[in-house]
Amino acid sequence: MTGDLGKYGITSPFANQGVAIALGGEYRKDSYASSADAIYREQNGGEDFNLSQDVWESNIEVQAPLIEERRFAHLLQVTGGYRVSKYSSNPKTFNTWKLEGTYAPVSDLTFRASFNKAQRAPTVFEIRQATAINYSRQGGSQNDFCAPVPRQIADPANPGRTITTTTPIASREVCAATGLSDALYGSATLLCPNDQCTVRSGGFTADPETAYTQTYGLVVKPSFLRGLVFSVDRYRIKINNSLGYNDDSYYTDGCQRSNGDPFFCSGIVRQPGTGILYAAAANNPTSGFIRAGTTNYYFSIARGWDFQSQYTLGLGGAGKIDWNFNGSLTTFAGGQDSPLQPKRNCAGYYGNGCGQLLPKWSHGLRTTYTTSDGIFSTSFNWRYVGSLTSADNSGDPAIGGTPDRARTTFYRIAPVNYFDLALTFAVSRDFSLRLIANNLLDKTPPILANSYDISLARSNTIPARYDALGRNLAVGATVRF
Repeated sequence: MTGDLGKYGITSPFANQGVAIALGGEYRKDSYASSADAIYREQNGGEDFNLSQDVWESNIEVQAPLIEERRFAHLLQVTGGYRVSKYSSNPKTFNTWKLEGTYAPVSDLTFRASFNKAQRAPTVFEIRQATAINYSRQGGSQNDFCAPVPRQIADPANPGRTITTTTPIASREVCAATGLSDALYGSATLLCPNDQCTVRSGGFTADPETAYTQTYGLVVKPSFLRGLVFSVDRYRIKINNSLGYNDDSYYTDGCQRSNGDPFFCSGIVRQPGTGILYAAAANNPTSGFIRAGTTNYYFSIARGWDFQSQYTLGLGGAGKIDWNFNGSLTTFAGGQDSPLQPKRNCAGYYGNGCGQLLPKWSHGLRTTYTTSDGIFSTSFNWRYVGSLTSADNSGDPAIGGTPDRARTTFYRIAPVNYFDLALTFAVSRDFSLRLIANNLLDKTPPILANSYDISLARSNTIPARYDALGRNLAVGATVRF
């Protein structure tokens, strides 16, 4: 329900428009179901489930122009909003709000700022990921870091040479933080069969995450250059109790890097007495395991700048050209895993828990030419993805960038440029045809060795960030009846 309260006299004495108000209410039901036949369960395990939750929400938003078309204030306006949410899966009630301000001293220049509090409850599937307990075996070479393993170390008697030792990877202090007795440190009994320790996902309580966002920006629309609009905004986002999925390496790597921080080391649960991390039988609650699953982080941080511009150039009888630019400069992407740990800035890095895969700079520039009669238009888009570097080579110990971990090969992905082309033909008033070629030059995705060790990376590349399909051709049509 919306309304203009200016019709009832609720208007600032210095404004032309009245106060606007919007009220809303909503009921929503979220459902997720999974089922399989007996043959699938026999081969793959698991169980059928049917999840759902009910959501009730109500909100109010008010927009109040304070000053309009006055000297030194073309527009001064404030906007506020408030929302109440209740999820059947959580006993808590969520309250969120926003406060925005706009000031335009002249029509050519507008300053804007906003402060927001937002909350997100876990989805029904995330709730299951957090609570449902499932045991599995970790493939690859994930063994107990307190067990003896052959490795190369510097020879203390001969500098510059290395020797082979079978000492554990982790220190006695780190292993003690996982609950291992000093007598078992370095014992071969800790070795998991085939280097596959047991991983238990689930068993967590997933709480809602809360984000606080600040944005400051300006919009320039010069009257002396018609058709140009430019804006820049600074954003600062902090998410408390950030919700996400952590695999077993989150706890093992974090326990080592932090020298025994209980926040991480508590995820390594040893069998009483033996200290092993292996369950001989599935779903054995008395066996040791490494935790995994959806849970809450300490907090996440995102900071950066957004740039936008649009410009239309008329060509007289030859048509027009439109340019649309969107750029993003990420200065911080990461967070803090625990109160004892430093902040992790993953902007421009991958690996070691840096799963955001955000380059420091990326942009898109679309150029569109349209004929004067509107019958034909062509659009050329340039997508730029900045470089990414292995966190091992970051030089930042907070994300594992120590000298001993620095890589000499496959440690940097160069910037990538993608080009897209689209042609549109308005054959008639009721029929239009589109020809589209994305990744027009068939750019090959960058190679990333051992991709399964990197979050969201598969098939020796990162399909979550780079185009792994190559050139994509499409034909589309719109028909109006």
